[in-house]
Amino acid sequence: MAISLRGLFGHNIPGKVMCFLKKLVSFLLLFSAIFVAGVAWGDDSVSKKGVLMVSFGTTVPSGQRAIDNLFATLKSACPDKEIRLAYTSNIIRRKLAKEESKMIDSPMIALSKMRDEGFTDVVVVSTHIIPGEEYGDLEEIVRAFQSVRGKYGFDRLVLSEPLLYHEEDFEAMAGFLDRTYGDKVDEDSVVVLMGHGTPDFANAAYGHLQTVLESSLPGFIVGTVEGAPALDDVLLRLKAKGARKATLAPFMIVAGDHATNDMAGPEDDSWVTVIKGDGYRVSSVLKGLGEYDEIAAMLVRKYRAAAGDGF
Repeated sequence: MAISLRGLFGHNIPGKVMCFLKKLVSFLLLFSAIFVAGVAWGDDSVSKKGVLMVSFGTTVPSGQRAIDNLFATLKSACPDKEIRLAYTSNIIRRKLAKEESKMIDSPMIALSKMRDEGFTDVVVVSTHIIPGEEYGDLEEIVRAFQSVRGKYGFDRLVLSEPLLYHEEDFEAMAGFLDRTYGDKVDEDSVVVLMGHGTPDFANAAYGHLQTVLESSLPGFIVGTVEGAPALDDVLLRLKAKGARKATLAPFMIVAGDHATNDMAGPEDDSWVTVIKGDGYRVSSVLKGLGEYDEIAAMLVRKYRAAAGDGF
């Protein structure tokens, strides 16, 4: 929309004054453009390194503790780097923006901003547990940015592995689960872990974790809310083990909606209701994996492996 000086100041403006005002406005517009460019655009002649931590996100206040713990631990591990946060869930991002006026970037927007601000080297840290559908989407975004050459591309952009990727990751996770929940297991009691599940082939990771646990920790049962093993499979394992008591715990980074409702909610189809209905004594732990310092340390190791020496 055009701005008229006469419309702003009236029609009876002397010619010399009008000429001065035009020059003043032109100067202010030019100064503003230079100022904005100076703020938004970084100096590509200087290497600038940063970290982007990516989470699915949460709208559950108690679930935010997990994300905050991971972010704080990562920040402590690399105090000389600027660390930013992105959520992959557009639904969560929109809800936070609408209800809490909290703006969280998507990975695509976050990386675009970082490059525009002069970041040349970035490590994207995934907080995903398995390389499932959500992780695959994040990989595609990173690959897209890696394909950009010239002044709009990063000098180096890498993505960390999910927590369960190599065989040693499963062994480490089994050790963590034993140290965290082992005291809740005995001849009459088991721990049931609720994972998320994915339609991706990576859903097999839950079955493999069950196999690893069975070899040394038979008191643990793994299930998923949106994949396999499903709740029916969990009930079959409970019956086979002859246990009468079950402790339910989320095998998810955040104890969000799935944990509070699908696992421990009062609804007829929640895990706690269904398992109780089969005659078991049931208790629930509403603490996401990300709230545990040992899991945060695993995330830092994944970051360091991706960053490599000299980052």
